[in-house]
Amino acid sequence: MVVIETEAEYKAMQLFVQDQKKIGLNVTLLDTKQVREAEPYLDEHLLGAAYCPMDGQVNPIALTLGFGLAAKKLGADIYPNTCVTGMVVKGNRIRTVQSSQGQFEAEVVVNAAGVHASEIAKMAGLDVPITPRRGQLMVTEAVPMILRHVLISAKYIAAKYNPDLALKDGEGASIEQTLNGNLLLGSTREFAGYDKRTTVKKLRMIAERTSKILPYLKKTSVIRAFAGLRPYTPDGYPILGPVKGLEGFIIAAGHEGDGIALAPITGEIIARSIVRGQADSILSEFRLERFYPPSASSEIK
Repeated sequence: MVVIETEAEYKAMQLFVQDQKKIGLNVTLLDTKQVREAEPYLDEHLLGAAYCPMDGQVNPIALTLGFGLAAKKLGADIYPNTCVTGMVVKGNRIRTVQSSQGQFEAEVVVNAAGVHASEIAKMAGLDVPITPRRGQLMVTEAVPMILRHVLISAKYIAAKYNPDLALKDGEGASIEQTLNGNLLLGSTREFAGYDKRTTVKKLRMIAERTSKILPYLKKTSVIRAFAGLRPYTPDGYPILGPVKGLEGFIIAAGHEGDGIALAPITGEIIARSIVRGQADSILSEFRLERFYPPSASSEIK
């Protein structure tokens, strides 16, 4: 459920729901009464929520391991704890990838290194605008099951329809309960380089925002906190597809917080492009070249 706290958010979410329905998704805009019926513990100040019964959850660790196991069954070799240390480029093509486990040669190299994609790209002489964006989260003690849905603030989505909301109202919030009863509370969006430490200031902010939505949290203890990094791009869209001027080099990174959800379709489209030897037409809007003027050199460096 995408919970709505202000009139501005409500107007933005009306547009969101309309767009979702146009592409065939079953999304409903709930009023205050319906929200309280669905989630009795939520605060009365909420104006409504968007709800889609088709939404689901995945365990990102289990999903990643699942992809890895399936790849191995299909013949892939996986090298854990292996660092890429350099690349040899000759004739506008990557000839060799150097690593802590030796050298590898391949007709195609896919850079799917997430927040480290820009570092990998530099080894090939490319300037890729992907930077880490930190998100801090808190975990509470186990409590009785008080939530039936995962909750995210409409601020996340509404800001895409009305960017002024992000500047005015700041970051949103997310709340979900695990099968064990622990509540996961988030999150922040901050630029702190590769620093994955948590800060008292931001954790206090998360506590204030989430407890405003779910007052029950005011009597709940936090047992730990952690932070992760999202791969951010300047326009909010991932960088996908081949790079002009460097044959055989493909980028699949920059999804920010949507990476785990968009991983399957990204992998399918990238794989299809590699097999066909030609970039899928849908990738045209996500190419690296969009960040550079048309007059730039054909080889982006």
